[in-house]
Amino acid sequence: MISKNASSFDAAVANYDTDFTFSEIGKKQRGRVYHWLEKINFFSSSKKVFEINCGTGYDAEQFLSRGHEVIATDVSSEMINYAIDKRNEALTFYTLDFLQLKKDENFEKSEVLFSNFGGLNCLNPHDLNNFFKDVATVQKQEDFFIGVFMAKHCLMEDIYHFLTLKWQKINRRNTSEALKVNVNKNVVNTYYYSPSELIQAMGENYKVQLKKPIAFFLPPSYLEPFFKKNLWLLKGLNYLERIFGGMSFLASYSDHYIIVAKKI
Repeated sequence: MISKNASSFDAAVANYDTDFTFSEIGKKQRGRVYHWLEKINFFSSSKKVFEINCGTGYDAEQFLSRGHEVIATDVSSEMINYAIDKRNEALTFYTLDFLQLKKDENFEKSEVLFSNFGGLNCLNPHDLNNFFKDVATVQKQEDFFIGVFMAKHCLMEDIYHFLTLKWQKINRRNTSEALKVNVNKNVVNTYYYSPSELIQAMGENYKVQLKKPIAFFLPPSYLEPFFKKNLWLLKGLNYLERIFGGMSFLASYSDHYIIVAKKI
């Protein structure tokens, strides 16, 4: 399953930054992630960050510029090749299947495990449980896990499907089975988790410090073509996100949500 998704992301690398990282929706969603990182004082002092599913390395470069030591990995060799070529030479990138994370010496030395924008949604429930068990055997007390996940319910997506008469797709995420998600015309098997399911998978080894919505009002990134033509509407939704997006219960109904947890 992981290797199949890896090949899909290999094929998506050429347009990934254009389609998401630097898209209008992508920039605003990432802005919300960084907003919550600021709230937990993530950038207040240098930390040893180990990133999984780093994609093209954008976050790794941002973290480096803000004083962190960063090692970034991805299962896609093409994503890693792109990151090595395009990002700051001071960064370390290499290919790693995150199900093999517990064997990595660099991870053992880190203080923060970071995963942005749904990389761990590639794992089925069994593998997700095993992932957190493995991580817990390596992380030290007071180490952090910070993850951004795709939620099991997305109100904005359901509204879009209702208004476009795609009623059979309403509540499509609410399943324990994998959905085949289009990533730049390549299929990625994706599992959706509610915050409560994710916290349960983490088990008793972690204490949640923060749970917040990422894009309750902001739309999913695949709606970029429409909102790029209607930036006034996207600006208004972003305003609502900034005003009301701090309510933790909205995490269950957002496109993404962020979980910050400490190893205990």
